[in-house]
Amino acid sequence: MTTQIKLKIAALSLLFLIVFTGLGTATVAWCWNSYMNIYRAIDISALSKEPPRSTVFYDSNGDVITELTNSRMEYMPLDQFPKTVQEAVIAVEDARFREHQGIDFNGIARAFYHNWKSGETVQGGSTITQQLAKTLLFSPEQTYSRKINEAVASIKIENEYSKDQILELYLNYIYFGEGAWGLQRAAESYFGKQAMDLTLSESALLAAIPKSPTNYSPVKKPEQAKERRNLVLSLMAEQGRITEAERDSARNEEIKLAIRTEPKVAKHPSFVDHVINEAIDKYGLTEQQILSSGYHIYTTMAPTVQNAAEEVYKDASFFPEDAGGLQSGIVLMQPQTGAVLGIVGSRNLKQEFREFNYATQNERQPGSAIKPILVYAPALSEGYGPKDKIFDAETDFGGSYTPMNYMRQLHGWVTLEDALIQSYNIPAVALLKEIGIDNGLAFASKAGLRLQPEDRTLGIALGGMSRGTSPLAMAQAYTMFANQGNMAKAYAITKIVDRKGQLVGSETVPVLEPLLDPSAAFTMTRMLEEVVNDGTGQSAQMDRPVAGKTGTTQLPDIPEFKDENGNQIDGTKDAWFVGYTPELVAAVWLGYEKTNKDHYLTTTGGRYPAALFKEVVSRALQDVPVSDFEEPESYAYVRGGSKRINGEQEAILLAAAAAEKAARDKEQAQKQALIAKAEADKAAALAVKTPSGKDKPADTKKDNNGKPTTAPSNADKNKAPTTASTTKKDTDNKDNTKNDKAAPAKDQKTAAVSKDSNDKNKTKNEAVNSNSSKDNKDNKNNNESPKKAK
Repeated sequence: MTTQIKLKIAALSLLFLIVFTGLGTATVAWCWNSYMNIYRAIDISALSKEPPRSTVFYDSNGDVITELTNSRMEYMPLDQFPKTVQEAVIAVEDARFREHQGIDFNGIARAFYHNWKSGETVQGGSTITQQLAKTLLFSPEQTYSRKINEAVASIKIENEYSKDQILELYLNYIYFGEGAWGLQRAAESYFGKQAMDLTLSESALLAAIPKSPTNYSPVKKPEQAKERRNLVLSLMAEQGRITEAERDSARNEEIKLAIRTEPKVAKHPSFVDHVINEAIDKYGLTEQQILSSGYHIYTTMAPTVQNAAEEVYKDASFFPEDAGGLQSGIVLMQPQTGAVLGIVGSRNLKQEFREFNYATQNERQPGSAIKPILVYAPALSEGYGPKDKIFDAETDFGGSYTPMNYMRQLHGWVTLEDALIQSYNIPAVALLKEIGIDNGLAFASKAGLRLQPEDRTLGIALGGMSRGTSPLAMAQAYTMFANQGNMAKAYAITKIVDRKGQLVGSETVPVLEPLLDPSAAFTMTRMLEEVVNDGTGQSAQMDRPVAGKTGTTQLPDIPEFKDENGNQIDGTKDAWFVGYTPELVAAVWLGYEKTNKDHYLTTTGGRYPAALFKEVVSRALQDVPVSDFEEPESYAYVRGGSKRINGEQEAILLAAAAAEKAARDKEQAQKQALIAKAEADKAAALAVKTPSGKDKPADTKKDNNGKPTTAPSNADKNKAPTTASTTKKDTDNKDNTKNDKAAPAKDQKTAAVSKDSNDKNKTKNEAVNSNSSKDNKDNKNNNESPKKAK
């Protein structure tokens, strides 16, 4: 080879080396820049966030109701975990944990060797730091980019956290199977003990699970779990973390799992759920914050009241009409402050967390339970009194709206008080029309009922709300009657304190809104007492003063609720009772979530809801002395009695009666004229006259001597009697005419007296009827409709 050729080869080799070196340098530079970009972009701040902590709920006595958290684990500091668990986890998951900087290349090689030797995966190549990054920072997707990000994140974690901090986070957040996140929950779930009390054998068993919670579950696969535990013990011994004697002793230890129990359910779930909702609405907190920030929430719940309600609702005998799925809800409040003392939101035996609450979230038409709020209270404010009268007769209120009472019964003039006690529908609508529908709607809105624009119809007097309302809203509205006209706004939280003892928001102060004059409120209470004593709410009677109102809504007028003849089924969709004592206000709703032909009520608000009210309240107040409703200072009873409502209807009826009487008199007069004409014709036929105007010659007869005699004519014979008879008959007819003319007025008066008497008797009779008929199907016409109720 010539020198020239050698020089060319050397030059080419140098050139190749320069190019290769340049490419390598560029590649290294590109890799380094890519690494740094990923490093800077990865956010590991999630590791430094405050770990979730349980929120504690307290009752009105300051005692703990329950603790709740949405955290999957119960966070514990590292020094609360025994050394045996720490060493077991390191031995099987990351033997060089305390030496590497996030990625252990030696560990990857070692894991490959052990797995190849045993023929199965006994060790992983990922470090504890990598597993922590995967758990807290990344999704579980298996991609190369995720693996790269996970590795870079591990290096960044190692640069910012100590080994003990990393191990603490790992032991708290790793999944141990069977729903147990974190070592503390795992110790409780599998062995029924605190993590600190775990034995070496138990520690090794728990350390064995995270690699594959399904395959190494001691509950579902005890043999595989035992083999995996023994492997962990062997690794610990090989690595010098335990002695061989300790290994052998732990291997011989029998696995004894704790008896698994049903998941814990929060006490008083209906009340706690409402408290969470109130914290969200009034304090601006999220559910996540409430259940993970370690708050201390103090509530108004009265244990005696809450327990009484829950006991009754667990007793199926108080719900005899249950055709499957019958639901109910009750709210109990303190009328003087608005404090919510008790809530039961469903009849579900196993109430799930955050399930639908029929006491606070359910919105249904309230039927006649709305009458005191929207009709009678505004009327009392306008100066009407209990003895003012309303004409109860079939009335067209315009637009073909003709509501009817139960069984189409009409009662003539009734007092405002009786109309409320017996829950008559027509008088309630007439009274709302009298005071003005806008006045009624405005008053109900102030009382907290959420009305819609389409509710501006007279049918709202019977509870025909387009949206409906909840027991909580109804109970709040009724506090004004029990609290001398001041409505107490409902609240369930008195204060919230964070984990540092700082007040969140402000303490709750009772809010009272004056809506009704104290005298009018007390008058309403007396009227509602009579509803319970003698009216539709007699099932709510107890050995203490009680006032309240029933409510019933009819089945929808649709084909599904027609019988084979096309007649409406006599059934109920919603049944209510809202009542109060001096100490408590309570609202009860009863019905089905979905009403259909197989699931509807045949009862009324005056029966089972009133009975539920009685049972719950009597138990809640069994140790409370009996007291009467307090009469307000300067109480002035407005008796009323001078006003007449719906009187134009009476005038229409009287005009119709007068027209009927006039027609009857005319017909009678025509009959008398015909009779008189017939008599005259008869008399004319008998009176035969001569042409000269003299009488026709009499028949000639001879006497005994043979001399002719003259006999009177037939006309003469009949003349006097005919005249007398005719005169008498005319007089009788005249008298009869007089009597006929006088009779209607007299009969009408008698009928009116009889009717009033019958009405009074009827009212008394209805007052002692069975409760199933007492409620009068309160809302038989709760929507304005062109069809009349049947």
